[in-house]
Amino acid sequence: MLAASVIVPLLFLAGGGWERRVRMMEQAQADAARLSAIAHEHALKVQETNALVLDRLEDRIRGMGWAEITARGEELHHWMQKLDEEIAQIIALHIVEPNGDTALLSLAWPTPPLNLASRGYFRAMVAGERGILLGDPFISPLTGQRSAVFGRALVTEDGRFGGAVLGALLSEYFEARWRQMDPRGHASFGLVRWADGVTLASLPSRASAPGTVPDPGGAFTALPFAAGAMHSTARFGERDEWLLTGSRLGSSPLGVTVMMDLDLVHAEWLRLLGSLALICLLAIAALGSASWMALRRWRAEQLALAGLEAEIYRREQAEAGMRQAQRLEAVGQLTGGVAHDFNNLLTAILGTVQLLDRHLGEAADARTRKLLDMARDAVRRGASLNQSLLAFARRQSLTPADLDANAMLEGFAPLVQRAVGEAVTLELALADDLPWCRVDASQLEAAILNLAINARDAMPRGGGLRLATSAAWLDAALLAGNPDARPGAFVAVALSDTGSGMLPEVQERAFEPFFSTKPVGQGTGLGLSQVFGFVRQLGGHVTIESRVGHGTRITLYLPVAVKAAQPGPCEAVGAVHAPMATRARVLLVEDEPRVREVTAELLREAGFVVMAAADGVQAITLLRRGEPADVLFSDIVMPGGMNGVELAQKARRLRPGLPVLLATGYPGKGLDKGRHGFEMLLKPYDAALLVGRLMELTTKLESVEA
Repeated sequence: MLAASVIVPLLFLAGGGWERRVRMMEQAQADAARLSAIAHEHALKVQETNALVLDRLEDRIRGMGWAEITARGEELHHWMQKLDEEIAQIIALHIVEPNGDTALLSLAWPTPPLNLASRGYFRAMVAGERGILLGDPFISPLTGQRSAVFGRALVTEDGRFGGAVLGALLSEYFEARWRQMDPRGHASFGLVRWADGVTLASLPSRASAPGTVPDPGGAFTALPFAAGAMHSTARFGERDEWLLTGSRLGSSPLGVTVMMDLDLVHAEWLRLLGSLALICLLAIAALGSASWMALRRWRAEQLALAGLEAEIYRREQAEAGMRQAQRLEAVGQLTGGVAHDFNNLLTAILGTVQLLDRHLGEAADARTRKLLDMARDAVRRGASLNQSLLAFARRQSLTPADLDANAMLEGFAPLVQRAVGEAVTLELALADDLPWCRVDASQLEAAILNLAINARDAMPRGGGLRLATSAAWLDAALLAGNPDARPGAFVAVALSDTGSGMLPEVQERAFEPFFSTKPVGQGTGLGLSQVFGFVRQLGGHVTIESRVGHGTRITLYLPVAVKAAQPGPCEAVGAVHAPMATRARVLLVEDEPRVREVTAELLREAGFVVMAAADGVQAITLLRRGEPADVLFSDIVMPGGMNGVELAQKARRLRPGLPVLLATGYPGKGLDKGRHGFEMLLKPYDAALLVGRLMELTTKLESVEA
């Protein structure tokens, strides 16, 4: 029963489909024959009308010589024009002299010069052909419409060729009539020349839409017309996909074709077959519906599960990237804050050590001087460590400039080779026409050297190190989680090694400060964090690609250099309102009490008169009160709503030309000298350096006043 439920519907489908196909083909042949008979009857009437028009034209000029025809040209032209307008299928009438010159033309007066001697139909008339002849289809230069010439020769009384009367048959007339015959557009019509099958008119028009319907001309001449038969039917095309029915218009040189696209019939049959097949499938599916539904449900569940798993994976990856970016940003903010306080402590310690050194002087013994030197060395090491933290926090002081990365790497390569040793082979792959980048050259050299040393440590038995440059374009998707960089053009500097590679969990934390996989005492864990912070501070981007056992590639994406305006010069030093004293007067502004006290004591020992303020508001109050000040020395990062840059700008407005020196251990974004234009000193600062800078500023002021 199961086999019967499948076989019987299939047999019904096969038998019914074949029977329906035979009937549809027979119907197509019947439709073609019916349309061919209608088109034949219409064309035959047109041909008869055309013959009558030529008769009237010949009768009109019978007995006239060419001199008389020329003399009565305007009268004959108006008559021909009226006759032309009465006949819809004719676009123009001609009277042609024996030499081929057009004597009269219904379309224009006076008659334009037109010689038809070279036309094939005219040469045939000269050669003795009689009866109606047809020319090739053409576009009328006067009307722009498609037409074909028909005409016959004028014969003199002695039987010689005496000129011709012609008409131009309008193709669009036939197309309009055929469109009325077949409003659904299922058939294609053609008016062809019997002798060679040249198409004179067609629907659809092959002139306006070539290639849509094949030209039946060649197939028409091959139709199997029996003796005396006017109609014939055959199939043609590469796959016999066209049904052609042709008929000759009596004894005239014209024929009419009707074509049916059997591909359309086949498509209609397939649609019907599809309906039958659907019925059969419904019958077959009655027994297997339960298992089919179960299978579809299982497949749908599997697809949905796979899509859900892919979406979960994408979301987890995006969330992991965002968490890492947020973690690094939080660590950077914490690191920057710690670095600020740490720099203040180092400044106080260094100042205290220098005060003790001066206070003890020659009375200090060797042990005391050794201890003071150890304290100074500890401060220097702390300052170096703090600089690394500031680099990660993107708060270090940078001096970016336009740089040719290719030239820099070529010059720096020997130093990198010495750093990695002879066991490592260094290769340079520098891109041609590389744009310049905007970067701090010394920091870039330090970053590359740091990465090269890390690569060397990952290749204890030697290997290959490759430095490559290229132009790159990063879009918003690639820069997700990096607020410091904007999508656009970058210069990529990539360092690749053949070392041991990184585990995924190590790669995820590689940029964190103090994270290191090296043994204790062999690394601080600040190398990659410095590189990360340095590049991000420039507005660039850093990526790591690594596989265990296949090496690591770290790519620095540096901003492309643009022609930007250079920072404007500092304000010109003018005359100060307060008179200069024997010793220069310093307005010291520092929010950290210990740093303020130590710095004030250092400056007093150097001979300055010091007036101290705890914040910018207090310093402005002192200046407005008229307190004398020859130079302003202020910290940049201070509480109270006014930083050192804002204080310096307000102080300059109150005291034009007042020398300013700023100090900071945590510059912050937008507070580098290139933007505010003031001199700046980094914490922890040496007493001699501070005193020297202040003396330079006050000396310049004295020289300006002099």
